[in-house]
Amino acid sequence: MLTRFATFYSKLSLALLTSFLLLVVLLMALAQQLTRTYQDEVEQRLHRDLALHVVQDNPLVRDGEIDHEALRQRFHSMMILGPSFEFYLLDPTGKVTTYSADKDRIKRSSVGLQPIKAFLAGSQMLPIMGDDPRSRSRQKVFSVAEIRDGERLAGYLYIIIGGEAYDDLMALLQQSHIVKLGVWGALAALAFGLLVSLLLFALLTRPLRRLSREMSQYRQRGFEQVVPTPHRWRADSPDEIERLGATFNELVEVLEQQYLRVKGSDALRRELVSYVSHDLRTPLAALLGYLETWQIRYAGAEGAELVQVALDSGHRVSALVEQLFELAHLDSADSAVHPEPVAIAELVQDLLQKLSLQAQQREIALAVEPRDPSLQLMADIEKLERVLTNLLENAIRHCDRGGRVWVEIATTAQGLRVSVCDTGAGIASEDLPHIFEPHYRGANAVSGRFGNSGLGLAISRRILQLHGSEIAVESQLGKGSRFHFVLPFAP
Repeated sequence: MLTRFATFYSKLSLALLTSFLLLVVLLMALAQQLTRTYQDEVEQRLHRDLALHVVQDNPLVRDGEIDHEALRQRFHSMMILGPSFEFYLLDPTGKVTTYSADKDRIKRSSVGLQPIKAFLAGSQMLPIMGDDPRSRSRQKVFSVAEIRDGERLAGYLYIIIGGEAYDDLMALLQQSHIVKLGVWGALAALAFGLLVSLLLFALLTRPLRRLSREMSQYRQRGFEQVVPTPHRWRADSPDEIERLGATFNELVEVLEQQYLRVKGSDALRRELVSYVSHDLRTPLAALLGYLETWQIRYAGAEGAELVQVALDSGHRVSALVEQLFELAHLDSADSAVHPEPVAIAELVQDLLQKLSLQAQQREIALAVEPRDPSLQLMADIEKLERVLTNLLENAIRHCDRGGRVWVEIATTAQGLRVSVCDTGAGIASEDLPHIFEPHYRGANAVSGRFGNSGLGLAISRRILQLHGSEIAVESQLGKGSRFHFVLPFAP
């Protein structure tokens, strides 16, 4: 399910849908805010001088004092004529002294004077919002006029435009069928636009999806089962994706030809190596047999040292032939592994016993950590033994007298990690990327009695690749090396 939403078209559609939803929310919020602001401005401009007319037409000061009782009656009369207005009398400090509303509906005892002064001065653009005495936080548009007794400021007539009755009417209108129909109409128009955009995106990205499918088919089939592409891309098309598809097809054709050439050359190489290795075995075996027989019959005779040199050289050639034959077999298509449960600690211990004489001659200590027979992994035991033998012989060969070679077995999330470690000469950093290449010899390589052909690590890597694993190395000059790989647990 998740992979379906990982395609380019799905991402594009999701981005478009998200953008449309955000646009709808922003437009609705902006429209509501602009409509409210526009209404407030229109209402305030229409009734800007309302408070001034009330003050001028009705004397509110009698004998130097404001007649609050008469003012309440006038407020009541004006509320009947204009129920959307709320009238308040403020003292010069902004304190509410008389009002047209019920006493228990008043939440503020005073009103801020800054909006009132800005309104009277005309220094601020409309709408100007003032405190609503019926709410602790709400602000509304208003009309205000000064009440003066001669030169003395007696207070302010403060009229809220659009009071609670007005709010109730607006809320009712917002719930009306016409408003809802308009909202749903706008949403339907946006949904239609979204649908059309998705269809356009589907048409525009169709060639890209086709090219993606063809690439996936090539990747899955490989070059062994290449079939002609069902769609011929046009290299002369003005469409960039068409040209990209044509370029991809040309590239595939070139790669197919090169693959067939390389495959044929590699098959010939393996066949040649196999034939040469096989044909060399018989004369080499005869040569080594005659040299060993001569040594037995004529031990101590003149020329024995030369015969020993010839015998050692023969053994080196024989080992090289065997390794070449083994590497050619591992590279062939019919090479396979047969995994089975292997008690890795016991296998390593057996190999260390076989190599103990070689290690004792050089005073090298051998060990396996831990010696736990319950640690089991899945591997072809014969091929795994070949890997470990190669790594242990290399470690012993590169260790100085008194050195140490050991095998560490550790549990990881992927399986058992097997590490062959030594305290030998180490490997130079410039040699590390190449040590698994056939016939590569580092600058500080050491040859044993039967020589070092440079194929042991290449064979080990190939065997582990057949197991679905990779071998890695960590090393420092003069401090030793660590070769390690991971194989899965035995069930």
